[in-house]
Amino acid sequence: MLKIIWHRFKKNPLSVAGLAIIIALAAIALFAPFLSPHEPTKIDVYNVLSPPSSGHLIGTDELGRDLLSRMIWGSRASLKVGFVAVGIAIIIGTFLGAIAGYYGGKTDAILMRFVDIMLAFPTFFLILAVIAIVEPSITTIMIIIGLTGWMDVARLVRAEFLTLKERDFVSAARAIGASDFRLMFRHIIPNALSPVFVAATFGIAGAILTESGLSFLGLGVQPPEPSWGNILTSGKDNITVAWWLSLFPGIAILVTVLSYNLVGEGLRDALDPRLWTSEK
Repeated sequence: MLKIIWHRFKKNPLSVAGLAIIIALAAIALFAPFLSPHEPTKIDVYNVLSPPSSGHLIGTDELGRDLLSRMIWGSRASLKVGFVAVGIAIIIGTFLGAIAGYYGGKTDAILMRFVDIMLAFPTFFLILAVIAIVEPSITTIMIIIGLTGWMDVARLVRAEFLTLKERDFVSAARAIGASDFRLMFRHIIPNALSPVFVAATFGIAGAILTESGLSFLGLGVQPPEPSWGNILTSGKDNITVAWWLSLFPGIAILVTVLSYNLVGEGLRDALDPRLWTSEK
């Protein structure tokens, strides 16, 4: 199965390129202490807003901090938010979607109306409202994005359960006395995860974009801890004299989000069994 998926996935060169970029970004985040040429929070008053040079390859910010070092360390914050927030959303969405799809009836109606209510709120403004109450931090951002991003996953899992629970392998497991819990989490969920993986990939891109927007507004990762979003804030304040503060973090966000979207599209095609049949 994995060989078939990889064979189909690698037919899309853009998706493969996106996967390569994601792996490279993960490696940069993992080895940030070794790749960073300077301390990301070290202030150098003699190199304030210095343009790209041999000493500072992509320049410095308004406090003389090396921008490349802050970009490298900022990748850790962005990727951490993306993966942890989506992990929370997948756990909640999968659990609620499984219950709604398996039991149906009133349980399904109540849970899906709750999903509809959550979808009615503009997610970004809901996050802003919560952050106005609690202290902004990277942990807070991860939890809030996760708690406000599970609805699409719940719908996908519910739809898969409605189909899969009528299959013969579920009837056979039920006939030999398998409990509801075992039927849901041992037999059905492994067969319902394909769309969840695709949604997770797109979700990571969305979470990174949301974190960058919140940090840009000063409500996300707090200085002096670097993130691509709060680096862009420095760029906004110095746009006329330090173009590099806006250009490089902007490109990093663009390339990262685009890469995850490309991988998501490749996975969507690779995991679609209808396309396997058409190819045969």
